[in-house]
Order: sequence, then structure tokens, then C-alpha cells
Amino acid sequence: MDLKNVTPAIITIILIGLVLGIGMYVMMEFRDEVKTEYSGTDNEAPANSTAGYDTFTLSDASKNDYNLESVDSIVNASDGHAWTNYTYTSAGVITFGSDIYGADTEVNISSTYTYDAASSPEKVIGDTVDGLGDLAGWIAIIVVVLAAAIVLGIVLRSFGDTVDV
Repeated sequence: MDLKNVTPAIITIILIGLVLGIGMYVMMEFRDEVKTEYSGTDNEAPANSTAGYDTFTLSDASKNDYNLESVDSIVNASDGHAWTNYTYTSAGVITFGSDIYGADTEVNISSTYTYDAASSPEKVIGDTVDGLGDLAGWIAIIVVVLAAAIVLGIVLRSFGDTVDV
């Protein structure tokens, strides 16, 4: 076994890894362009909160590949007072920045988000990328097996040679 015989296998594995990586990146960027934005509301959500400590998770946050794009408004359910002192994460968790107490501690929350609906194009693209990601995990195993074969070949060749006297 000669090391130059392994070069095509190494180049092939490198090219497969590059094509998979670039292809998955392009597909995820394309997925972001075709995704559909949805609007959600959480009416009469409990909001008796202490600033910086209490959080509220939006009801749609459990959907597949949920991503909160924006919180459009948080309004007191009884008097229409808008709350503006809050932060939110892409996972749909809202943290209030000021204490919210009162006789009526329910708020209406309007938000815009994306998720992979069952029959949507972004769901198909996401599933394809997930499948390719599973395939990409095998490349590391193939590289380890190839490296072990090279080392084993070198060891066998060094002990297999006989010297004529």
C-alpha cells in the first residue's frame, strides 16, 4: 500500500464535505426566503409580573421550528394601556422590564412568527437539510476509518518487509 493510492479517496471525501456544507447553507438561506410569516395573539394572558424575573411564553411557541420575528403589541386587557418595557427571545419568551400589577392583570399580546407548517415549502426544505445533516455525520466516521486503514497499512508494511542478507 502506497500513500499516493489514498489521495483520490481523501480528495473525494473533502469534496463531498464541501458540497454538503455549501448545499446545506444555500438551502437554509433559501428556506429563510420562502418562509411564511404568521400572526398570533395571546388574549387575556396572565401578566402579574415582577420586573426582570417573571416571563411569559407565547402559546404558539411549541410549534415546529418556531421563530418569533416580532412582538407587535402588549396591551392591558381592560383599559387598553400599552406595555413597552419588555424583551423577547426568538423562542417566544417575553420578559417584562417593569412590574405589572393591578386589578386586571391580563394582557393581550400580538406577535409575528414563523414556523414549519406541515404542508409548507419551508418544512420540506428543513426536512431535507435535516436528512443531509444526518448524512454529513457519517463523513467523520469515514475519515476515521480511512485514517486507521492508512496507519494499519504503514505498520503492516514496515513489519512485513524482509531484509536479504
